[in-house]
Amino acid sequence: MKISAPAATAPLIASLLLAACGGGGGGSTPGAGAAGTISGAVVLGPVAGAKVRAYALSGGTQGAQVGEATTDAAGRFTVAIGHHAGPVMLLATGGSYVDEATGASMAPGAGDALACAIPSVAADAATAGIQVTPLTTMARARAAAMPGGMTEANVAAANAVVGAYFQAGDVLRVAPMDPTAAGAGAGATQDERDYGMALAAMSQEAMALGMTSSAGMATAMAADASDGVMDGMMGTTPVSMGGMGGMSGGTMAPTAGTTGLADAMRAFLASARNRSGLTADDLQACLGQLSGAGGQLPGGTGQGAGQGMMTGTAFMGAMSGGTVTAYAVSGGARGQALAAAPLGASGAFSVGLGAYSGPVMLEVAGATFEDEATGTSMPMASGDVLTACIPSVASGATTSGVQVTPLTTMAQAMAQGMPGGMTAATAAAANAGIGSYFMAGDVLGTMPMDPSVAGSGTGATQDQRDHGMAIAAMSEYARSVGMTGSSSAMVTAMAEDASDGVMNGMMGGTGISMGGMGGGMMGGGPGMMSATAGTTGLSGAMTAFAGSAMNRSGVTLASVQALVNQLAGSTGAIP
Repeated sequence: MKISAPAATAPLIASLLLAACGGGGGGSTPGAGAAGTISGAVVLGPVAGAKVRAYALSGGTQGAQVGEATTDAAGRFTVAIGHHAGPVMLLATGGSYVDEATGASMAPGAGDALACAIPSVAADAATAGIQVTPLTTMARARAAAMPGGMTEANVAAANAVVGAYFQAGDVLRVAPMDPTAAGAGAGATQDERDYGMALAAMSQEAMALGMTSSAGMATAMAADASDGVMDGMMGTTPVSMGGMGGMSGGTMAPTAGTTGLADAMRAFLASARNRSGLTADDLQACLGQLSGAGGQLPGGTGQGAGQGMMTGTAFMGAMSGGTVTAYAVSGGARGQALAAAPLGASGAFSVGLGAYSGPVMLEVAGATFEDEATGTSMPMASGDVLTACIPSVASGATTSGVQVTPLTTMAQAMAQGMPGGMTAATAAAANAGIGSYFMAGDVLGTMPMDPSVAGSGTGATQDQRDHGMAIAAMSEYARSVGMTGSSSAMVTAMAEDASDGVMNGMMGGTGISMGGMGGGMMGGGPGMMSATAGTTGLSGAMTAFAGSAMNRSGVTLASVQALVNQLAGSTGAIP
């Protein structure tokens, strides 16, 4: 990494990362009767003895301190936040950690802090599994610099784009793999691998520069990420390395957060400090992303002329919160993340595609939805997603009106299971097959009727009615089998069922386990999906929903009788 002449950005970085230390909202902590908690870990390598402070976020800026805790030897913490509800920022300072690249014990510098921003917590709830790392610190810095500051939407978007940039998924909740632990890679998910290796790469890059504290590299990376482009700059000002991690001066190299990190990751993977069992072959997607991203955080600045866009709506009942991520499709499988964006209050989204052309996969995660059968607000369960596969987009084009629903999720799973995976041809065939099975026409382009809205059936087409009532039937079926936690699990099961082209409770020759899904179990054996769930099960559920008080659309059973009959008489084969 090349160091050039110093620039005076240290005050900007200190302001960006340490605004919460020593002012701005006071130091209030919860008193007697404190009910809510946030727990998790501070990781730069586990940071022991760090002070973790929780701050309310109000109007996009830091508010009052609502709690404080100290990490244990493994970097774990639990901070009481009283009865606070809404967005929260955590700030971790001090402590010590074992540096991954050198194995030396290090302490963060006086100007270093790790942070994260949480889009929202419920009053009196226990929010668990929160990670505070260099990646969440980058996301926090990015959200703070966005128009409006650290709003719920900006925080969700910033966390998503940093996760997409490092191929690490949900940076707030994915626990990074410890690459210095023997065999750690064997039991880790790909997100956990990419997350852990990203942190190790920062440590390796700091070692190459002779930093006495690699926490300074995390601080510099956060400053670089704040404007949405990893180019060694905060806007038009070079990021100063003076005073960071023992550095005496200089500015950050323009490639530090791109090819510099990729090279550092390769170096760490080849070193004796990497005891995970992983090689560069296991990190190819992440390495390729860092090498080829050009520094652009997905959805960040630079979405100008010649940059494609996709807009549409996610629906499983009215949705809000969460994020939609657009992925390239490569070799028939989900490839590099192109961009991520938050869902609007009505499930609307707009996500950039850059100059990409070809098939696109959309994935919606972390949202809240109004369950149609019960009328309650439910979170999407961890691991449940809505997806869609768009057969092809042209470079620089705007694709609008895309729907992401349980039916498109089934179609995407089906396309993925076809020979060759998700190609333009299999995506088109699967979308058409699911549309025919549910008599919903073009599932990608037909906005489903919302049957919970009074009179919504009056102006709806038959395709819209069938699309909406099919989704409501899944919700009703989930209710009938006792899925009280989240009916999103029923959509996951239906997608698994559809993946082989036959709705029979099987993925190929394997029964679909429902144990622990959505807080309920299904028939067809202990914890197994019923063989008729996607046929007569949905038909019966649709009949029940159509006659229930939860159906406010004005659409009667007679209006969807053709679909009810088709499901009841189906062998489960998707056309």
